[in-house]
Amino acid sequence: MFKNEHFLLNASIVTVSIETTLEEVSFYLNKGTGVIAHSGSHTCLFTPEDAALLPVLSAMNVQALLEKSSYFLAESVQWDDQGNLASLIPLTLSSNRPLLIKDKEGNVRGYSSLSDLLRAATLEQQKSAAYFAALADTVTDAVTVVDRDGAVIYWNTVAEELYQLPSADILGKRIGEHFDVETLMVLKILDEGRMIRNTYHRPRPDTHVLINASPIRDAQGLIIGGIATEQDITQLVRLNEQLTAADSFGLPNKEQTEDLFTLIKGKGPAIGKVIQWAKKVAATETPVLLIGESGVGKEQLAHIIHQSSSRSEHPFLTLNCGIVPAGLLEAELFGYQGGAFTGSETGEAGKLEQAKEGTLFINEIEKLPLDLQAKLYHSITQQTIVRSGGSQPIRVRTRIIIATTQDLAAKLVTQEFRSDLYYALNVISIRIPPLRDRTEDIPAMVHMYLKQFSLNYQKPVPVLSPEVILALTNYAWPGNIQELKNVIERCVILSDEDIIQLEHLPTALQEGQPSLASLEGDSAAILLKAKVSDEEEITLIEDALAKTAGNKSAAAKLLGISRGTLYNKMKEYQME
Repeated sequence: MFKNEHFLLNASIVTVSIETTLEEVSFYLNKGTGVIAHSGSHTCLFTPEDAALLPVLSAMNVQALLEKSSYFLAESVQWDDQGNLASLIPLTLSSNRPLLIKDKEGNVRGYSSLSDLLRAATLEQQKSAAYFAALADTVTDAVTVVDRDGAVIYWNTVAEELYQLPSADILGKRIGEHFDVETLMVLKILDEGRMIRNTYHRPRPDTHVLINASPIRDAQGLIIGGIATEQDITQLVRLNEQLTAADSFGLPNKEQTEDLFTLIKGKGPAIGKVIQWAKKVAATETPVLLIGESGVGKEQLAHIIHQSSSRSEHPFLTLNCGIVPAGLLEAELFGYQGGAFTGSETGEAGKLEQAKEGTLFINEIEKLPLDLQAKLYHSITQQTIVRSGGSQPIRVRTRIIIATTQDLAAKLVTQEFRSDLYYALNVISIRIPPLRDRTEDIPAMVHMYLKQFSLNYQKPVPVLSPEVILALTNYAWPGNIQELKNVIERCVILSDEDIIQLEHLPTALQEGQPSLASLEGDSAAILLKAKVSDEEEITLIEDALAKTAGNKSAAAKLLGISRGTLYNKMKEYQME
């Protein structure tokens, strides 16, 4: 609320009884002091401008005057320095006499003429309009204001840029002349009278926005217009569509391979348990909870579970609650029902409806707002959805696989996650280990990505130098599989020959890695000693193989011997 303009309030005023003579009243008026007298529930007001009138009146006192005429009876309004000054002036006045101004307790503060009040109200209105115009052109959202008939009365510069529509072409015209009326939220609030907050809206087929809209009401509470602000999220929606494309992993069709789980590279016991459980849940319809750090491959595993299930011929869709704005999540999940005020049934289906008979993978489920968690729980238990803005239940049989990086059980305690949804989704949970806990699987994944990116960039499949193998296996991989994939792509792009050297790796992988050259001398010196025992040699070989993830060329270089010598020693000690 803006600070109100001060209006001329005449506070020099005295209160007299109704028996006071008009001569005495004239005395005060001639001194520039107003006079009031109370008669029951009415108040009589005399102002200095009335001084010339009283001598020609035949009444002797105020009471006698009031019995003959109601001209001096004053109307009063309450004013506490708040509210719009224009609303201070009653719409129905019995006369043009000055108004008495009272406080909340009913005490008279003074009086003011209608002309003074009108002048102050006009100045305040001009100031408010200037502030609003500056604010509307300062914000980064499109601002639209319409009157009760839907005619545009304000259209800021951001709206001009967003819709490529100059204000001169739309001001004063009904907004439906330029947009499909069935999709306009600002018209919907004129009919429904409710506020809209952070709601996904698609005013045009190629435009996506988050809208906040409110009805504008007059002093009597009647809707006289509406205002809407729209944040352009078109690029974000397009990015989300790219990230959630069903073929994001380039997985083959079911008929191209008998066992899609072979695409998950790894032979260690940790990943082996994941594959074992995932194969079992693929044959069921139950919800699955995937737990693991960012980049461990939760979405890839969810896709493989889908393609290995009886739903493989139906859609596999994804939704990441961490990258979709909160206001867009409800529309993304449940869709929206358009044209509520026109009776049209147009709208758009959400991911749960689009993936009907298929699978919906919901990532970062912990970032789903609590109100949508309740709606999702109802959808799972009832196997129906209700579109945003709609009321008709729609039957769906979508299988849900969710993923999280968080401990959802701990969030139950802090009430950051609904317990009913947690227990509905957590029928079977699979924890995917981070890459640092399965270094034995790195060589297989590296080989897979080398072939993939060499094919993409039409280059020969390079080999890794021993130093690179050692760096890859010693690195902690905070970004997990996604980081490994990015590193291999970088190396394929940067390598000019058929071998990837240490210099091709990012700085983080180069730093802190032991130098093979410095290690060769120590290992070779030990192996060349005449009195080295078989047990010591076996231990050295095992350590070298462990450090190089089983790469014999790198292990031989680390030990300072040839690859042939290493093979002979391993054969001698029956280590293969």
